[in-house]
Amino acid sequence: MNYRAALFDFDGTLSPSLPLWVRAFDIALRAFGIELSDQDIVQRLFRRDWGESLKELRIDSTQEFRAQVSRGLRVAFKEAQLFPDVTDVLTACRQAGVQVALVTSAPKFVLDDVMPRLGLRDFFDHIVCADDVVNFKPHPEPVTMTLAALGCKPDRAIMIGDSSVDILAGKAAGTATALFLPCEQTSFHHVEALKATEPDHIFASHDELRAILGVAH
Repeated sequence: MNYRAALFDFDGTLSPSLPLWVRAFDIALRAFGIELSDQDIVQRLFRRDWGESLKELRIDSTQEFRAQVSRGLRVAFKEAQLFPDVTDVLTACRQAGVQVALVTSAPKFVLDDVMPRLGLRDFFDHIVCADDVVNFKPHPEPVTMTLAALGCKPDRAIMIGDSSVDILAGKAAGTATALFLPCEQTSFHHVEALKATEPDHIFASHDELRAILGVAH
């Protein structure tokens, strides 16, 4: 199918930045005198309600923790990069007349720093980030908000991401879905749970995404 709009997640989808989030959480936790392994950080803090996680970790101030995570992100994301072929795929989408949007739970200050540095700013017709919504993915709000801004019907769009929340948000909004599942990121996910979300497509490299989107090399 030729889609009118391609909606991309950022962390773990366009950028191999999940280890950077681990580093940011580590910086934040150490400010509270807490040291955890990388795997423990993923299990305790990735895609979980922070209120519950901080209670387990005996951190009393959510506001202070958020401030420390923000500090960690500013440090860690200085090393942000893109996956191979990302720029080529985005360029092919633009040349094929496919609208391109970014639908991410990353905070605005991270995007404001990273996107110009990685040459991404001019690729997107619309951007929705953590600062723009009340409900985060897997709630459909970020996706439906983006579709409204693009003037695109859900059945003409595809949500592309690396996590269950991306796939579930797309499904809840009525779009097609594509799961990015490269081998190097399986330690950040429960793979069977990811597949259980039943995405319409699964791909392991962005070059494979061309055929899914129907855009030429």
